[in-house]
Amino acid sequence: MIKTPLFSVMGRKFNVIILAAGMGTRLRPETDHIPKCLVNISGMRAIDYCIQKYQYIAGRIIIAVGYCGDLVMHYVRGRYSSLDVFFSQEEMSALRGPGTSLIYSLDYASSRLPTVITFCDYIVEDQFSVDFDSIGVCRPGNDPCILGDYQTVALIDQDVVMGLKWNEDVASVRKNGFTGIVVFHDTKLLKAIAYSAASSKNQDEDLDYSFDVVDQYVHKIRTVATPLSHLFEFGTSETLIQIRRYFDGDR
Repeated sequence: MIKTPLFSVMGRKFNVIILAAGMGTRLRPETDHIPKCLVNISGMRAIDYCIQKYQYIAGRIIIAVGYCGDLVMHYVRGRYSSLDVFFSQEEMSALRGPGTSLIYSLDYASSRLPTVITFCDYIVEDQFSVDFDSIGVCRPGNDPCILGDYQTVALIDQDVVMGLKWNEDVASVRKNGFTGIVVFHDTKLLKAIAYSAASSKNQDEDLDYSFDVVDQYVHKIRTVATPLSHLFEFGTSETLIQIRRYFDGDR
């Protein structure tokens, strides 16, 4: 695999939040005893690709863990002892999805730093700028690219994100699909939006990362669309097999 770590032209440091608390049920039996962020892909753990992608811009790395969280913490602390890593640990009985994971993770984020959010089951070969507010959107058609389904798509006008909407044709529509990768330069505003949205929810309601947080942010801050065309998602056993074949050179 071509390693393409990100750099900030302006020399900025970021909170880097990696959401990795889920159980990875669609990857079983791979995840019967380990979380999906520790699955092996071409001799590396999935979390390695995330950390090595963002480590040079990271003022602090915050990893949201839940399922087999102790394994993740032990692995990362052992391999990346020189990095400033925090863990937001959720109880298995309280796992509610990426929105809730984000709320807990933001408690560890410095309001003085901008914030990058990503998911542990994405491997991104693209280089993209982190020096302005942006969200990653899928631009399919370039090979290699292994894509997942996108529940939401971005509404874009001259490269500026105007908002998000539900994807009415998940089976075939991938262009401008919201990947979940976002660069927020106003972390204080991000926290205000997320905490306010969470406090307004009933006890049985989940915080929606896309609409309760990201959509609200882009309506307040000019945010551009960053096209990602070399994007690999191992959300299912089938895509994991494809990615392993690609990275192992069987193309």
